[in-house]
Amino acid sequence: MKFINCNDGKLYLDQRDIEDPNSNQLQIEITSTSVNRADILQKKGHYPAPPGESDIIGLECAGIVRKIGGNVKKFKEGDQVCAILGGGGYAEFVNVDVQQVMPVPTGVSLAEAGALPETILTVYENIFNISNFQKNETVLIHGGSSGIGTTAISILKNYTPNIYVTAGSADKCQRCMDLGAKVALNYKEVDFEQYFEEKKIKVDIILDMVGGDYVKKNLKILNKFGRLTYIAALGGIKGEVNLLHVMNKQLKVSGSTLRSRSPEEKGRIVDQVVKEIWPLIEQGKYKPTIFQTFKLEDVTAAHAMMEKSEHIGKILLEVKGGQQ
Repeated sequence: MKFINCNDGKLYLDQRDIEDPNSNQLQIEITSTSVNRADILQKKGHYPAPPGESDIIGLECAGIVRKIGGNVKKFKEGDQVCAILGGGGYAEFVNVDVQQVMPVPTGVSLAEAGALPETILTVYENIFNISNFQKNETVLIHGGSSGIGTTAISILKNYTPNIYVTAGSADKCQRCMDLGAKVALNYKEVDFEQYFEEKKIKVDIILDMVGGDYVKKNLKILNKFGRLTYIAALGGIKGEVNLLHVMNKQLKVSGSTLRSRSPEEKGRIVDQVVKEIWPLIEQGKYKPTIFQTFKLEDVTAAHAMMEKSEHIGKILLEVKGGQQ
């Protein structure tokens, strides 16, 4: 099979043998995958695959089931599926535990489905599970124009009108508003802490991928019993914490990653997403925001776009010609 190899931070098309799935796995012939921030880190040697996972970059995919392990009863050969991966998305074939696999929902093409798993599972786990989101609560999403941000807006607009985001340009802010955000703040022009203080708006949940200087600001604007959840720290892994805010307002500060979790843990979230979010997709209430699609062999250009942070939504890689 063809796959994207990496050497000293350089990506290139290579070939290796296709391995058979084990008894609990499916083999997927990949139609599409997405570029995620974690892929950039792995390319640079900072985020290796967990033990037992493929060393090939790529945390999600959509495609067609070609082989099934002896214990797999949920899917059959020929099914159209998408999956959250520990690695292996930048390739023509991948083997993945059946617990991490979902049917492609009606209303989304097989190519588009490569943009679903990683962001939807991340949003669902961090906002609905960890932060225990309740209907009509006020939510602030930093990085609103990112894949995670656009996914969070598009899902949450079905549950609350009170969605606030930060983004880095007027165009990005407008796109977030178009997707369903109530207010989008250009962080290059507006101090979000000052905005919420002046408007006397208290935030129930903050989903943050920035960290750094945002930590102190986040804690200050949270409501009583507010929840602050970290999924990345693009602005730095260290930040100042005012513990009085945490204690007086009884705040919950947490964070999570998906990649290192067991198939059982990932499977729990997969089941929740299929039950709660797939119906939104099939009812036309959610659609992935896809910025641009690249061919697999043009992965270097796709990574360059991700690193410039000028995109809005997801960057797709077309692996097998985008067959439907």
